[in-house]
Amino acid sequence: MDDLVTSVKEIQEHFKMTDGFDLFCRHWKALRESKESVVCIHGIGGHSEVFRVMGQDLAEDGIEVYALDLRGFGNSKEKDLPRGDTSDFNRHLQDVDEVVNFVRKRHSKNKVYMFGWSLGVLYTLWYSANHPNSLDGLILAAPYWVAFMPRRLRNKIPSMLRSAPKTCYEPCKNWSHDFIESEEGKILLQDPLFAKKWSWRWLGGVKKALSDEALQNASQTEKPTLIILGEKDDISILNGAKQLFESLATKDKSIQSFPDADHFFYDALFFKTTTKHGPAKRKQVTSVVKDWLNTH
Repeated sequence: MDDLVTSVKEIQEHFKMTDGFDLFCRHWKALRESKESVVCIHGIGGHSEVFRVMGQDLAEDGIEVYALDLRGFGNSKEKDLPRGDTSDFNRHLQDVDEVVNFVRKRHSKNKVYMFGWSLGVLYTLWYSANHPNSLDGLILAAPYWVAFMPRRLRNKIPSMLRSAPKTCYEPCKNWSHDFIESEEGKILLQDPLFAKKWSWRWLGGVKKALSDEALQNASQTEKPTLIILGEKDDISILNGAKQLFESLATKDKSIQSFPDADHFFYDALFFKTTTKHGPAKRKQVTSVVKDWLNTH
């Protein structure tokens, strides 16, 4: 936790959506006058605390950082529904736009960027394609696209949407024994805010609006884009990132990889810090993001 000794304040608040829903958000307030705001979207089953290290480090550099809990996840759990389920996926996507608009109004002079991690990359690409004038740039970390939905899962979605859309898929049952026994696996399984089951209707929404449209959305993305990768991540994620990179319409695009990093980037994008990596490793990742933001 040594790299988390900071004077940056984490402000926890709820944004009132236009349908009355209270969406949870963490805000790491910049220590000095800012010129950039970043809206962060977490990965599958996760929540906003994954950006804790990144948010604090960027805020120390004068960047306003907001990370939301997607509707149905983390502290944005819907009433009478289990965490990992949402009643209306279209409303789910509208929330992202409303948060961006809120941040833009609060920091009216700032440029606004979106930072998607893992599955959050697909939300970011969707937003960029459908709201092309709302962002000044994108940061895509470990695009969870090809690896996210294996063929057997994709093929099962249509029948489950017809027969039992509110029932849940349990991905943890397919985790390897080694991952379950790892520090990361234990942290995820013990985290009360991490959704360990996902409804079929949410998975169907992700497949139709985000996963199936990922390359098309990338081809409509004309804003500056940074992709960051860990070279020890899943090979399909690495290959998928290359496909996304080639599909991006923008000419201002770059990929930065970290040789011995996995999906969690030395815990720079994770809920807790493990014993595997020290603060110097995490600084490598946050410095790349800060440098890119400062030049865009």
